[in-house]
Amino acid sequence: MQLSDTSFARNSLDSQLFRGGYKASFVEQSINTSTYNTGYSSVSYPFFNIPVYSNPQTYAMEPLSREELERFQKLSNDYEPEVQGPLVSPKQSSQIISAEYSNADPAFVTKTNALAVTHPFTRIMKGDGNCGWRAVAFGYFENLFFLRDTIKVQSELGRIKSMNSLLDQVGHQEYLYETFVDATEETFGQVIDAIQKGVPDESFLVEIFNDYSQSMSIITHFRLLTGAWMKLNQVRYQAFLSTPVDQYCATRIEPAKTEIDEVGLQALVDSVIEGSDIAVEILYLDRSQGDAVTPHLLTPNRQSLATIRLLYRPGHYDILYSAEPTFNMTPIVNLQYGMSTDFNPWDSSALAFDANPHLMAIPGLMMDPSAFPAVSSPMMASPQPPQFIPSPSQQEFYSPSISPPIPSTVSSPAPPSLPLSLPTTKSSDGPQIRLNPLVMKPNLSHSLPVTTPFKNSPYNQAHFLNSDFEPIHWEPNEGRK
Repeated sequence: MQLSDTSFARNSLDSQLFRGGYKASFVEQSINTSTYNTGYSSVSYPFFNIPVYSNPQTYAMEPLSREELERFQKLSNDYEPEVQGPLVSPKQSSQIISAEYSNADPAFVTKTNALAVTHPFTRIMKGDGNCGWRAVAFGYFENLFFLRDTIKVQSELGRIKSMNSLLDQVGHQEYLYETFVDATEETFGQVIDAIQKGVPDESFLVEIFNDYSQSMSIITHFRLLTGAWMKLNQVRYQAFLSTPVDQYCATRIEPAKTEIDEVGLQALVDSVIEGSDIAVEILYLDRSQGDAVTPHLLTPNRQSLATIRLLYRPGHYDILYSAEPTFNMTPIVNLQYGMSTDFNPWDSSALAFDANPHLMAIPGLMMDPSAFPAVSSPMMASPQPPQFIPSPSQQEFYSPSISPPIPSTVSSPAPPSLPLSLPTTKSSDGPQIRLNPLVMKPNLSHSLPVTTPFKNSPYNQAHFLNSDFEPIHWEPNEGRK
């Protein structure tokens, strides 16, 4: 096939020679022949001439100086890829830490497995250089929220606001730090509002600290307070530093995205956290001896309202949550529960509690041995079948003719009088109930009422279903009570 319009073919090939729209003529003009020292020749093709370069000579670059090499090496060492994920993660199981170290050193495997038992939950901080500051700040507000005490939160707000004087003493201008202070005060207000509204969890705090502007403002405020505290208390920290305190604060405390070290963390706790009665504990995950992480308490060993627990791995801090204690609550069963409550206390002057009239009126339970004469030893020696003896209150419905018979005495030495106690004879007719000894007081023996439920009970001798049924005899000289 032969094309009739060679100009069309030439334009088509010319436009498709290089992708991205670069034409051959542009490439030809872009090459500096004086730099690369190249020559070119034209090769005739059917449609047009394409320049072909021959014998290219590569330009030899001058070697870099030692200072430039060191600068490039430093840039390479300092490069860190951007860490993905939220600034503050939701609370999650500590098993993710165990899974992360499952193929690591055996010491880490053992300690992370034990950590998942003692501290079953964790909260991951984003490793952007602020993880230690963010972990302490979040743990501080989280513990204040779970105290559920608005008075305590307001007290902390006043204490933090009063620390602005430290910033003024070290020369910070108010218009420079007021934005950071406002962010912290706003967070206090949201905590108070959440407590008053009964918000169940700390999800609102997670949203606050995942807002980059709000989170960084709070962290910067805490950085400035820590730096001011260290400058005003240099004697406490200078011995642990290789540089002056002012220089240390300017390079390690106040700049953003500079990770906190041991000295800075102690200063943060001393300045901001210690006055809140909240403890701070660090658990070090390292290769030290033992099967568990190494704890270290940064605050004085005294009673605290709550504890911020930090997990430290080289160069990174996260929050840990210890296992909550569980209690086995055994239900308390009240066996003397009253079936009705429409009765008056039967002797409020003698006892400080209300006795159950249904239990008090059971025959034989309120028998007062002092009301009966002492029996002789032969009668006591031979076992007697249990007899039905009505309670003192029930005796009021019996005539003297049917009162309990008193056994005749025989000539024998009189035994000592019976002590005031419950009968020792056990009956299989019903449950054995042990009453308080106070109910056996003599002045109470005739004050128990006969309740309506007992009148209709088969245990009542006047009831027709009682095996020893005996009708009540009314005497004209006695009125029914």
